[in-house]
Amino acid sequence: MKKIEAIVSEEKLDAVFYALTELDIGGFTYFSVKGRGKRPREMVSSGRGGRVEATHNVNAFIYVVVKDAMVDKVIDTITSHASTGQAGEGKIFIYNVDDSVDVGTKKRGESSL
Repeated sequence: MKKIEAIVSEEKLDAVFYALTELDIGGFTYFSVKGRGKRPREMVSSGRGGRVEATHNVNAFIYVVVKDAMVDKVIDTITSHASTGQAGEGKIFIYNVDDSVDVGTKKRGESSL
């Protein structure tokens, strides 16, 4: 099993969300995060009619644990729906998962997904 963590622009979250729901992955978790990367930050109002560069970008953090056979499909889905080809649009990290347990059914391993 693998854990996939993806940081993408919050504007792309809906497209990625709906594309991931079409896959047979059981489910995933996402939430809003702030951070700094290579992507240019947007200009925001300063309060006196001026505009300044924001100190951070607002992004979406998505994570999912999948069977090894699904890793490439999930990565392709995320990149095809979140990427415009520009640098700084996010990152995807992949980790090994030794075990998992479904709290309700107490199933372990891939059957818990």
